[in-house]
Amino acid sequence: MDTTLILPAGYSPAMENLLNIARKTRFDFPNEKIILLGGLLNANAIKKELKQLGIDVVDIPSMGFSDFLKNLNNDTIVLTSPYGCDHETINVLKKEHFRFFETLSPNVKKKLDFINNSKGKYNIIFVGNTNTIEANYLTNESKFSFIFYDVNDAAKAKSVITEKKFNKSKTHILYQTELAGSSFDSSLDYLRKLLPNAVIEDEISDENFDRKKNLEENLKDNDVIIFITDTTSYDKYLLEYYHLTTKNILYAVVKDVKDAMQIKIPSEKRILLVSDGSVHQNVVNDIYNYFTYKSLWETVPDIRK
Repeated sequence: MDTTLILPAGYSPAMENLLNIARKTRFDFPNEKIILLGGLLNANAIKKELKQLGIDVVDIPSMGFSDFLKNLNNDTIVLTSPYGCDHETINVLKKEHFRFFETLSPNVKKKLDFINNSKGKYNIIFVGNTNTIEANYLTNESKFSFIFYDVNDAAKAKSVITEKKFNKSKTHILYQTELAGSSFDSSLDYLRKLLPNAVIEDEISDENFDRKKNLEENLKDNDVIIFITDTTSYDKYLLEYYHLTTKNILYAVVKDVKDAMQIKIPSEKRILLVSDGSVHQNVVNDIYNYFTYKSLWETVPDIRK
């Protein structure tokens, strides 16, 4: 049983950045009430770490953040969402004299910088699910216009692009490589046919690009993939996320060593361990060590015979 850990492992850069800022804020303000504005999708381990720091995560309230903040004591220290924070909320934070710190994901900042550095000299199309906090943030913060191609509303997206007079050789397409499936494939195929000279910039839109690439390079038919994730009901999404729906593989989903111990894998199989950025590096290491030592133990002759 050969076990390979796909790198990078552990938390994603967005979550590491958030935790670093959260730890520093708690260190600087040991006795103050601290909250994080905005829900954290599929990040139970992160929420647990924030809770240990005494930081509450405030999901989007029904009245919106602006009204929520107006009813909050301004002695509270606020961390903004890693996915971006809208102008109105920032204005309220300033007007109500809150102390606040931005935890913007390096990946989102990279997208914003990419759009602004274009200085309007070429067209930018962003392909993905656009009904997100991140999409709204980019729209509000970008100095130059760009186009969202929503894979969930292809007809509308296509009409927007065909109505525009593109200089096809000066179009950059950014897309979320975590997306997969027929709607995504057909959207990208359409854009490639419509804009054959466009530059594809997939790396810039996915902070998990390296681990996906490393998994693809190591993967062989009949391998066993162990997905390490802190989320539940995740199986089908993970196969799509890593573009594995057509691969001849076995797979399982675990969140810790206890889960890993329940899996029975034939000794001749090769195991690839890959995390999705929601689990701490120590947990990943523990699971890797379990399979490594299990493999070694199975190769040792039983001296009792």
